[in-house]
Amino acid sequence: MKSYEKESLLKSFVLFFSVQLLFLSIVIYQHYHKIVHEYDMHVGNKIMQCFMDKECKDFQTTIVKDIKNRKFHTFYKDSGIYMLFNSSDGYVKMSMQKSEYQNKQEEIKEHAILEYSLYLIVLVLESLFFALYAMRPIKRALVLNEEFVKDILHDFNTPLSALKINLKILKKKFGNDDAIERSDEAIKNILSLQENLHYYLSQSKLQNEKIDLDELINARRKYFQSLFPSLTITADTQKTVISANRDVIIRIVDNIISNACKYNKKNGEVKLSLKDKLLVVQDSGIGIKNTKEIFKRHYKETQRGLGIGLHIVKKLCDELDIELGVKSILGSGTTFTLDFHKVMLK
Repeated sequence: MKSYEKESLLKSFVLFFSVQLLFLSIVIYQHYHKIVHEYDMHVGNKIMQCFMDKECKDFQTTIVKDIKNRKFHTFYKDSGIYMLFNSSDGYVKMSMQKSEYQNKQEEIKEHAILEYSLYLIVLVLESLFFALYAMRPIKRALVLNEEFVKDILHDFNTPLSALKINLKILKKKFGNDDAIERSDEAIKNILSLQENLHYYLSQSKLQNEKIDLDELINARRKYFQSLFPSLTITADTQKTVISANRDVIIRIVDNIISNACKYNKKNGEVKLSLKDKLLVVQDSGIGIKNTKEIFKRHYKETQRGLGIGLHIVKKLCDELDIELGVKSILGSGTTFTLDFHKVMLK
């Protein structure tokens, strides 16, 4: 079961269970007090019958003379139960022994707790069944969606293979010029994306490796400089080694640098800085109007793109425990920060 399916199952289970637990608690609470009241009434009737019979050894009997203007009273206490009756000698107080009454109260309570526990087990199983049942159509839709994506990924292989073959032919014919190098790098990125999607669909754990982050940043700087020759892209890096999946780190870095280049001004700048385990990507671009919304899926402030790049970045950063921050001034530029303290090589 995939992580989002587990989350959906858990939330459905908690919702079903919470509602029914509240209802069960109210019913058991009322039932418990009803049983206690019925027992008190039963004891009261026995005391009254005992008084009418004149001879009774089941209850304690005492004469109380200091009570005025009382005819007949029944008293229910947490510690016991007793009755007062008028007599020629004063008031007759008949009561059940405190220990006996408390023992019976404990017995009623234990029975209620046992009953509650048994119903609770049934409630857990029932809630789990309803949660699984409610997820069936969603799971069916997810399976169909995954099968469609897998088919699309498989169909990518044919045009990608054709591109790789033709690129090799072009290399032999024209050598390694800049255009061919960019095309080769683009194909590698598509293959990397395809591999990440396969990992995502299979829910396999991405393999971590030792990464020289400073070398990776400088390599990506060189790549984007070739794609955006009108921009000035600089990198100031320190030796930084982390343990993570290389493709995922490239996906994060590429999305941020790509946005810094695409939404920059003519002849603008992109500055990359990697110091003290903190990567800063600063651009002189158009800026972001609403920095609180940019990580939401499909959110866009321009007509370009699909609005999923930064959503992917945020999701991957959360999975790798990378702290992601952004500051922007509209019309002046944007600064992204990536804190790698928690993914450093141990």
